[in-house]
Amino acid sequence: MKKTTEKQQARTREAILKATLDLISKKGLDSLSLREIARRVGYSPAGLYEYFDGKDDILLALARQGETLLRAKFESISPELPAKEYVIQICLAYVDFVIRYSEYFLVINKVSSNYNSLGQPAPTESSYFILLQAVTNLITAEEIAPRDGYYREEITYNLWSMAHGMGMLRLNQLRDFEADFDTYNRRAFERFLAGLT
Repeated sequence: MKKTTEKQQARTREAILKATLDLISKKGLDSLSLREIARRVGYSPAGLYEYFDGKDDILLALARQGETLLRAKFESISPELPAKEYVIQICLAYVDFVIRYSEYFLVINKVSSNYNSLGQPAPTESSYFILLQAVTNLITAEEIAPRDGYYREEITYNLWSMAHGMGMLRLNQLRDFEADFDTYNRRAFERFLAGLT
């Protein structure tokens, strides 16, 4: 039997990941099975083990793709913006990511992160670190002033939580609700930061 080339393996891996995302989109994450993924790409479930170590490994690969996509969204925001606007744009980009790339978002949140507590530094390759650094710059520029016991980590966490919650509401309870959410989101971030001025 002829060995598959690296290029063929990469194409097959990508086809597996694409099929998995499609299944998540149509059936949800909870009903995802290795058998169904294999059927979609014309393999036996055992055949998938040539490319991944199992369903968790597939989800980890998708989470990495999603995190790369989210970081790229953040990195496309001009760092030349005023520090406060830059932070707001990052938060809005996160909400947009949740809505546009909901399958990736669901996978990222399913797969456990290496960032385990606020007491540990965020990994510098994480999208969370980008927001943490933006908040640090905002403090350095003296556009906001941390209060006693309320520092950059907690400010970042609160902003991230707001963006995450906004995205979750749009995906679930407010999926079919018509409103000017973009304006509401912006105002919420502006008012939060104004409270720290």
